[in-house]
Amino acid sequence: MADAEKEAAAASSQETDGSVAGQSTGLSDSSRGQQIKALPTPIITKQASVDLNDWTNVTAKPEDEIVIVSVGELGPWGSGRTRTQAELGIHSDGTVDLSAGAVLELAWNMGLLTWADSPKPGWYDTDGNLVPEEDIAERYHDEVVARSGIRPFEEGMGNDYKDGADEEEAEVFLDHDVTFSVPTREVAAEYVKLDEAHTTIAPDEESGEWNVTRHAGSMIRVPRRATMTRTVGGQFPKGFDPTRWGIPASMVGDVDKIALWNIVTTVDAYLGAGFTPAEILESIHPSLVASTQGTGFGGMMSMRKLYLDRFLNHEIPTDILQEALPNVVAAHVMQSYIGGYGNMIQPVSACATAAVSLEEGVDKIALGKADFVVTGAIDDIGVESVIGFGNMNATANSEEMYGKGIDARFFSRANDRRRGGFLESQGGGTILVTRGDIAEKLGLPVAAVVGFIHSYADGAHTSIPAPGLGALAAGLGGKDSKLVHDLAKLGVSADDIAVVSKHDTSTNANDPNESELHNTLAHAIGRTDGNPLFVISQKTLTGHAKGGACIFQVNGLTQLFKSGVIPANAALDCVDPKLQRDDHMVWVRKPLRIGGGEDEFGRETAGRPVKAGLATSLGFGHVSGFVALVHPGAFEAAVAKADGEAALEAWRERANARLAAGQRHLEEGMMGRAALYEPIDNRRFREDHRGYDHHEVEKAMLLNPDARLGADGYYEA
Repeated sequence: MADAEKEAAAASSQETDGSVAGQSTGLSDSSRGQQIKALPTPIITKQASVDLNDWTNVTAKPEDEIVIVSVGELGPWGSGRTRTQAELGIHSDGTVDLSAGAVLELAWNMGLLTWADSPKPGWYDTDGNLVPEEDIAERYHDEVVARSGIRPFEEGMGNDYKDGADEEEAEVFLDHDVTFSVPTREVAAEYVKLDEAHTTIAPDEESGEWNVTRHAGSMIRVPRRATMTRTVGGQFPKGFDPTRWGIPASMVGDVDKIALWNIVTTVDAYLGAGFTPAEILESIHPSLVASTQGTGFGGMMSMRKLYLDRFLNHEIPTDILQEALPNVVAAHVMQSYIGGYGNMIQPVSACATAAVSLEEGVDKIALGKADFVVTGAIDDIGVESVIGFGNMNATANSEEMYGKGIDARFFSRANDRRRGGFLESQGGGTILVTRGDIAEKLGLPVAAVVGFIHSYADGAHTSIPAPGLGALAAGLGGKDSKLVHDLAKLGVSADDIAVVSKHDTSTNANDPNESELHNTLAHAIGRTDGNPLFVISQKTLTGHAKGGACIFQVNGLTQLFKSGVIPANAALDCVDPKLQRDDHMVWVRKPLRIGGGEDEFGRETAGRPVKAGLATSLGFGHVSGFVALVHPGAFEAAVAKADGEAALEAWRERANARLAAGQRHLEEGMMGRAALYEPIDNRRFREDHRGYDHHEVEKAMLLNPDARLGADGYYEA
């Protein structure tokens, strides 16, 4: 691996044109005309680079800041790690460059590769053959790309979906009598009750059963396959299986699929940042560990079973109702993995849910109701939603897009003249937030500081889905707005806001409306004329995950703070002329480095940091989420000013150690050498014995402000 890293550095050092290095599956040595097979580059994850000289204007104290500790994401391109690789590696011809590490992670998640220690340690394919590590990228790159992202529907929308058609029931009337048998008279009588005028029953002496006859003129329902107009969307990568993350098979059978994946994103968020739920409960009272995770639809597969499968008399679980409830998506995370006793607030705000969830979590901390909050949202995709959005003409008609010569990969084409609506998608994730002083005390990583967050309505409207301008109120007062003042405390001015991650659904109405909103806001808060505001349109890569969509946006901004590179909109061929009026807005078709940061080989590029970015997330029912995130440099400056640079260095050392440990834990988990998801043991209480009554211990813990989880993972008497 060390040799591969040296070769990577040597190859990349030849790039002298200043462009962003592409992700590749091979490293070339042009002087020798040879190719070196790619290995996952052994880069240790660490905090974003910070020069305190860039943050001299920070006046906030650590306890005044609310920080994002970690983000766990799952969408059509897998985790946030692999999604950002695809984001920077996708080309306008539909090809996608991925690093060897990204290919390996995707292939592992898809079940294409499994680690085994014998007969020889290494990665084995589905036939049990050892695959040399240096061959993985070349062998699996094209397959994992084909299985990921926006693509024609093959699965993921219910068992009745097939070949671009949906099963529907048609009502027909019999022109002749039809007889069938049932086991008992009681069952036969049930058929009579439904249509007494056209039904008779009689015993069958020979078989002992009963014959039911539906007479001519009776209505019956006959299944048919109806062609769908929407046959493309963003689906989880084909083959992704939550059991790879340690989810027990028993849970897979009992818990709704989207709730399982929500657990996975939470595990990813905790472990990726190098700590566990138990460690937080050892430092914070359990009643101050809260959850505001939400969802737009909830358990769609369970709803289908509850309403449709029940109607069709299929066997369904007796507790399927609970899995259809939206709040249960978050309940499984809290009950089986975290075990907090704090707020449980589950927003349902359509496509703005993740943004509203983050707002709720931030507000809970600001109000002193919580010290640590698990926020986020996730949504599934189903035949019902695909048809429903299609009937509303909100999504792109597949045949029309194909007719324009557009590849399925690029049906989602925000701000483009040929856009035709959004592409429905699966996904979302988890954002962990806490106060800055707690992050400092515990040595938790900091991915971003929440500079400002607010949700808005759009006033009186006659249309539920029509876009509005309500979020413009974030600039209430212009240069004297709360937005401007809150950002100023973090050392950020209106001109320091580098990007806006737009909701950008690719609908004719939303894209220009949202662009006008941000351009107007930029002028109102005092942005200098001519200062470009770059646009990120992540849905062009991921599709629209509805409630979970803002997870991708928030995570994308935290990744931008580390890399300094703006991802492109590869689907953008020609910007809609309506957007010419928006003088600040800039749309990029290739990745663009606008600040200093770390590249895919772990090398630092000099330059000022991307200090801040905005994200807007807009939902049906006229709910708009507005988020301003700030580079973690604002946190480091606050720590340095309040507690000294020695304290800052101590925090940074601990945070980097956590990030490295989290990366190592994930890699060991992929190899089966470390647990990923670990269920709570006995509710974190010991078995009752003399002197220990778990019921009494729980009561005492909830009343004692100094109570904490023991280092061994149990509450003590």
